[in-house]
Amino acid sequence: MVKQERAGRTRRAVLLAAADTFAEAGFESASLVDISRRAGVSKGALYFHFVSKQALADGVRAAAAREIGSAALRARRAAGPAVQGLIDFSHELARLLREDVVVRAGVQLGQGARGGAATAWQSLTAVFRRLLDRAADAGELRPGVDRRHAADLLTTLAAGLVLLAPEDAGRLRPEAVRTLWAATLPALVPADRCSAYRT
Repeated sequence: MVKQERAGRTRRAVLLAAADTFAEAGFESASLVDISRRAGVSKGALYFHFVSKQALADGVRAAAAREIGSAALRARRAAGPAVQGLIDFSHELARLLREDVVVRAGVQLGQGARGGAATAWQSLTAVFRRLLDRAADAGELRPGVDRRHAADLLTTLAAGLVLLAPEDAGRLRPEAVRTLWAATLPALVPADRCSAYRT
């Protein structure tokens, strides 16, 4: 049991060090020597858990996907208005990108992965669509809102945050997310209901 716990700690340390290195230097410039030093483990210990730099990148991407997936699940299960769930989920995504280096690096690595980025955005669109369906069933949406197009719009906004954040981290701040919602919310809900939501 002690051995397993130690192996788990080493694996987490290597993943965190890899995420830090990938976020700072990018995949191409990151070296396994730097990652093992940063993790405080030998290269042999690193190779025990991850056979290559690509395997490490895959591990970081998978860990990021788990975190985002957990946030999406919480948003879908949250009580209260579904539109508020959408708003809260967008703030949680921005917070994860701001504060969690594994999520930040995993999303950045996903942009360059064949098929990975498309799958991730499709999953996000599906989450938005489910919340919009719930909002429609509850009578929250404006009459005539096309939920498929609305889900695509929200995905595009999220993708914009992700793509532009490395150049301007301020885009992930709560005020910036609130500004986006101030522009988006009137397209989704009746004007007289906008003030009912915390953006």
